[in-house]
This record gives sequence, C-alpha cells and structure tokens, in this order.
Amino acid sequence: MSSVSRQVKILGIAFLLIFLGFNGVQQYVTVYFSQAGFFRVGFYSLVLIYLFFIFSEPAAAVFISKYGAKKSLLLSSPFYSIFIFSLLLKSVPLLYIASVLLGIAAAFLWTAQTVYLIQESPEDSYGRNSGFFTFSQSLGSALSVFALGFLINRFSFRVPFLLLSFFPIFGFFLFWKLKEANEAKEKRSFNRLKFLKRALSSKTVLKLSPFFFTSNFVFGLVIGIIPIQIERTLGVAFVGILSSLFFVLPVLASYFFGWLSDIKGRGLLIFVSYILLFLGLFFASFDRNLFLISGIFLLAINSALLRPVAMALFGDISTRQNLEFLTAVFSIFQVLGVVLALLISSQFSIKMIYLISMIVSVVSFVFVLPLLALEPREIKEEIAKEVC
Repeated sequence: MSSVSRQVKILGIAFLLIFLGFNGVQQYVTVYFSQAGFFRVGFYSLVLIYLFFIFSEPAAAVFISKYGAKKSLLLSSPFYSIFIFSLLLKSVPLLYIASVLLGIAAAFLWTAQTVYLIQESPEDSYGRNSGFFTFSQSLGSALSVFALGFLINRFSFRVPFLLLSFFPIFGFFLFWKLKEANEAKEKRSFNRLKFLKRALSSKTVLKLSPFFFTSNFVFGLVIGIIPIQIERTLGVAFVGILSSLFFVLPVLASYFFGWLSDIKGRGLLIFVSYILLFLGLFFASFDRNLFLISGIFLLAINSALLRPVAMALFGDISTRQNLEFLTAVFSIFQVLGVVLALLISSQFSIKMIYLISMIVSVVSFVFVLPLLALEPREIKEEIAKEVC
C-alpha cells in the first residue's frame, strides 16, 4: 500500500475512528427501538438522517467548492457523537432533531471525503486509494458492529452506546492534521449555482445515476430489515456476526477490488456487481438459515466490490470544475437508494421487500448497461460538455 498518499491515509484513519463509533450503533437502531416497543421509531430516525442528507447535498457542494473539503470535514464530524448521545436520552423528539442535524452533517462529511480523496489521488490510482479508504472505514465499522454485538449481550444498550459515542470526536481531532487539497488553494470565481443546476439536469449524469442509486440501496436493507430478519431467524446474537460481514469483507477485499478496477476497468466490475446483487437478494428472500446466510454473504461481497469502484468512478468522469457538483448529485441518488430501502423495509413483508429489491436491481442494470460499453473518458467528455 506504499502508493497510498499520507493525506489519504489520514483521511481513512479518521473515518475509521468516526465509524468505529457510529456504524455499530446505526446497525442496532432498528433493533434497539423494536425491543423497546417502538418498531417504527428507528426506521423514521434513519429515514430523517438520509432525507436531510439529500436536502443538504446542494449546500454541501457549494460550500466545499468555495471553502474546501477540510473545513467541511471539521464542521460535520462532531454531529456523529451528538446523535449517539441522543439515543441514550430516549427522547423521541430529541432523537428526531439529532437525526436531522446528522443528516445535514453527513452530506457535508461524505461529499468532502470524496472530493478530498480524488483531489489527493493521481488519476491512475483512484481505485487503489479508494480501496484503501474503504478498507480503513470498513475496518472501523466491522470492529464497531462486532464489538457492539458482544457488549450488548452483556451490558444491554446504554453502556456500549456511551462508549462508542466518543470515537467520532477522535476522528474530528485527526482531521486537523490534513493539509488543504491543492485545488482548494486556488481561488476559483464562477457561478456555483449554475454549475449545480447543469449537473442536476445533465442527461449523461441522469443515465448513470441508477448505478449509484442501486449501489447504496442494499445498505438501506443492511441497516433496516436485514438485522431484524437475522434476529427473527437466527437470534439477536447473530445480528452482529452476520451484519459485520458487510464491513469485514470490504476490509479484506476492497483494496484488491480497487486495484483490479484500475487495471481491468470499472465497467467489468460494475457488471459483476449486478450479478452478485441479484443473486444475493434472491437467496436472502427465502428467509431460511442457509439461504439467508448465503444471500448476506453475496450481498457483502457486492458491497466490498462496489464501494471502491463507485468512489473511483467519481474521479474518472469528473473535472476540476465539476467534481464537487457531480459528487453531490450522485450522492443524492445514493442516499435516495438508502431511503427507499428503509421505507420499503418498514412497510412490507420480507418476501415483498426482496421482490421489489430484485425489480429495482434489474431496472437499474437496464438503464446503466449502455454506458458500460463506453470508456470513462468518453463519459467524462460528455458530462463536461453538458455541465460546463
């Protein structure tokens, strides 16, 4: 991993710390409120987070374009601790307020992360650097999910939640060690709202958006129905073990998949990811021990493949002028995928949830397939014409 720059390493370790605190808690939010007799509160909290993530993306793009990614990372990261603290108070109104604030902060945090990583990566290393970042962030998430499952069995929820609430603060302090990205040092004067509007209306961007939508749709299932499905089928002790696969497998394989995408191209790996996605959803839909475990395993491999490839694709198809705005637009579609999965998970039976999910994956593939035949350079040039 010598090719990974120091700045990307700091970025990855900071996210490791933030999500060592947050992702384990997020994984248990629906279970936490389900056991307390408030089944839908956990879903509504998560929906609020991701809805306000969507609403805040345009503001995040404009802010980062003007002030740089580092400031955005520093401003947004403390809200992850605030959200975890709100769970301990068991006040539903306070939880919903914290969820809204976290959704706004998440838009600034994740848009800044993608922009910073691309700005600090050579063009031939987008995949490797994205793979290292995914490895780091997933390692923190895997440790969080696994440890929280172990601790909840012994201390219930309050003590483990309190312990994990401090880790995002450690990530906040590490962000201070980042240097401002080179592109951010240059004062750029242009109409940012005009760029954003053109990015939102670009035909090529809209054609590619179903891929980003589907890439995060599964994550909505992972934090929504899958933990409850595991609890009902195998018991609460298996929630942490099986859910951690979505973070353990990226730890083991994301750097490899990112490196492979630099060599073989993003299109081939995106094609493989759709196959893994459909098979994973199909097996999980049977809701039986062996089928459920097999489905979760395939969906986890898909996540390990998709995350670095999707992140590297941001760099492939963007320019210095439109990076922040394309990141914001594609992030909106990613989060829409999470929101739709959460809403479906809260309203339908397990069989219907997976049937809808398989239909979504097929429709997405049909839309994206024509673009997989193109070189990233061709997509980049077309978007540049439509946005600039």
